[in-house]
Amino acid sequence: MASFRLTPYGWRAEVFRRGVRDSQSAFPTKAAAVAWAGQRESEIMAGVRGEIPNLTVQALLDRYAKSVSAKKKGAKWELVRLGLLGRDRIAQVRLRALDAPHVSDWQERRLQAVSEASVRRERNLLNNVFEIARKEWRWLTKNPFEGVRRPKDGKARDRVSTPAEEKKLIRGDDDLSRAIVIALEAGMRASEIASNPEIKGRVAKLVDSKNGESRQVPLSDKAVEAWKEPVNLTAGSISALFARRCREEKIKGLTFHDLRHTACTRLAEKLDLLELCAMFGWKDPRHAKRYYNKTASEIAKKL
Repeated sequence: MASFRLTPYGWRAEVFRRGVRDSQSAFPTKAAAVAWAGQRESEIMAGVRGEIPNLTVQALLDRYAKSVSAKKKGAKWELVRLGLLGRDRIAQVRLRALDAPHVSDWQERRLQAVSEASVRRERNLLNNVFEIARKEWRWLTKNPFEGVRRPKDGKARDRVSTPAEEKKLIRGDDDLSRAIVIALEAGMRASEIASNPEIKGRVAKLVDSKNGESRQVPLSDKAVEAWKEPVNLTAGSISALFARRCREEKIKGLTFHDLRHTACTRLAEKLDLLELCAMFGWKDPRHAKRYYNKTASEIAKKL
């Protein structure tokens, strides 16, 4: 907000916006002082002169949570992680002082507490917070992650289910068994199956997939039969029940998402690359390589 007062030298304007203070004197009229204050406030808000507001990282996290995370499909996960970040001492650092050592220290603390994969996910979130603050809100002049080493990416999963394992896991006509069949036949995620999309003929119409876009998934006869009625499970329940069933059957190292790898590996023998990308919703063909998990021995049999 701005304030104005008459001095022996003319009108003086003082502005205080987003933690930034500025003032100027000797305006011949109050109107001139008001005009300057309005422009100066706009400059501060836009960060034209590079001022960083005298706020903490916590204030930045709060704004991001309300204006960005709340509108995302994965809002729940982000809000939980932002709350966790808010309890770390980095949240009390002033934006004006924030630099690479602060985020480097945060990263080292997290690596002592959780896996590298978890730190990479949290770092991606925090990095995006800083990028939004820098590019859109002008609350930062640079991203403090610049020059800070990123934890090495973990080895991509290459686990696929075997026919013997699938025989044990599919138990008749219960919801989980039908979800397993759909995942194996159509390569769909647990969240996509749990959404129970509209089925027309041999096509499942996903309104909102992981990348936020709609997608039509072709279905095999087995998948259509498995979807003769809705799968009455949430995505979390599918994963949890699948893990329990694996324990019961003494199947180790297999997750529900690995069934997507299995489906891709098998469908790659029937579909060309572009068809596979369309079915799985990949914009980048390199995703197919990540999910295709044939062993060298299996490929050798085709030579």
